[in-house]
Amino acid sequence: MNNNRLKYLLQQYFDDTISRADCTELLNYLKENPAEIADLVDEELLKLDADPEFNQIQARKVLDNIKTDPRFNQAPLAVKPKTKIVSLFGSLAKVAAVIAVFSAVGFYLIHKHKPADNQVAIVKSSKILPGSNKAVLTLANGKAIVLDNKANGTLAKAGQVQVNKVANGKLVYDALPTDVKAKVIDNALVYNTLSTPRGGEYQVVLPDGTHVWLNSASSISYPVEFAGNERRVKLTGEAYFEVAKNKDKPFYVNSNNVQVRVLGTHFNISAYNDDDELKATLLEGSVQVSKNNSQSLLKPGQQAVINNGADMIRVSQANINEVMAWKNGYFIFNDDNIATILKKVSRWYDVDVEQKGNFEGQHFGGTFYRTKGIDELLKNLEKIGKVHFKVTGRRVTAME
Repeated sequence: MNNNRLKYLLQQYFDDTISRADCTELLNYLKENPAEIADLVDEELLKLDADPEFNQIQARKVLDNIKTDPRFNQAPLAVKPKTKIVSLFGSLAKVAAVIAVFSAVGFYLIHKHKPADNQVAIVKSSKILPGSNKAVLTLANGKAIVLDNKANGTLAKAGQVQVNKVANGKLVYDALPTDVKAKVIDNALVYNTLSTPRGGEYQVVLPDGTHVWLNSASSISYPVEFAGNERRVKLTGEAYFEVAKNKDKPFYVNSNNVQVRVLGTHFNISAYNDDDELKATLLEGSVQVSKNNSQSLLKPGQQAVINNGADMIRVSQANINEVMAWKNGYFIFNDDNIATILKKVSRWYDVDVEQKGNFEGQHFGGTFYRTKGIDELLKNLEKIGKVHFKVTGRRVTAME
C-alpha cells in the first residue's frame, strides 16, 4: 500500500466516512505494519498542537477503558506495543493514543450492528449528523437565499459589487466590472446579513477583502460596500476574522454592546446571546476592545472577557488551540463542565439538550473531531466522566 492510499484510509476513518471494505483493508494492513501507521497517527496528534500533558492524560484514560473492556478481547486485532514501536513515538502516551484509535477500528467492524451494554442509549438518532456548510444570505430588499445547495455563481448584484458563491461554504463580494456598475442613487449603506443555523458554518469574503469564518447559530451584518472612512459590521454568535489591512479605514465589530476596533489583524469573537460572557481573542496584530467607558488594548495571544451585565474588561493569556478548535474542525474541552459542553453540542449537532442530575464538581477534557457523529462524542464523554447520555429523536439528556 502506498503512502497516499494509507493517508486516504486514515482520513476516511477520522472523518467517520470509511466503508466496511476500506476499514477491513486498513485493519489488515495494520496487522503487518503497526509502526508505519503509528507514525501517521502521530502526525495527526501533532496537528492538534495541544498541550502535551493534556494529550497524555486523555490517551491514558482511553487506553485504561480499552484494557478493562472485555469486548475488545474479541477483536480480530490486538496491537501489543513493543519497545521498537515505543521508541518511534518517544512516549507511551502516543502509543496509547494509537491503540485507542485502532482498537476502535476493530470494534467498528465487529459491533457495527450490535448495541453494547454501556453504549449511549440511542433511540432513532441515526439522523443526527455533524454540522456542515449551511447558511442563509438575506439581501437588503429582504430576499432570503438558502445557500446549502445553491450552485456556484453570481447570486445577486448591489451597487458596485456582486455576490458570488465560489465554493461549497464560501461567499465572495467582488467589484463589478466598470462597464456594468450600477448607478449609485444615494450614499446610504446597503446591508446584507449572513446567518448560519444550528448545525451550520460558512465563510464570507467582504467587499474590502476581509475574510470571515462564521460558526454555527451565528450571524453577521455588513454593508455591501464600505463607503466613508470606516468599516463596520455587527455580529451575533461566533466568528473568526482576518481583517484586510487599511490604516485609513479602521474596522469595527459590534456585538452585545461591545466594540472591537482594528486596522488589520486576526482575531476571534464569541458572543452568543445565551452565554454570560463575550470573549475576544487576538491571534495577530492588535485590537482595542471597549464597552461604554471601559477599554483595553490586546496583544497577540491575549483574550478579553466581558460579562454581559457589566462593563469591566478582564484581560488574560488565551488558550489559542482551544479558542480556534471550532474553526480547525475540533472540539477541545479543557476542564469544561457538562453545561458548557452540552451547549456546544446543541449548536453543532442541531439538537435540544437537557440535564438531569447534579454534575457539580465534574469537569471534562478531550479533543474530538467535529466531523464525527454525535454518538461517538457522547460515548467518549461517558468514558472519561460519571455521566450517561440518552438520545431520543433530536433531544440529548445528560444523566448521572
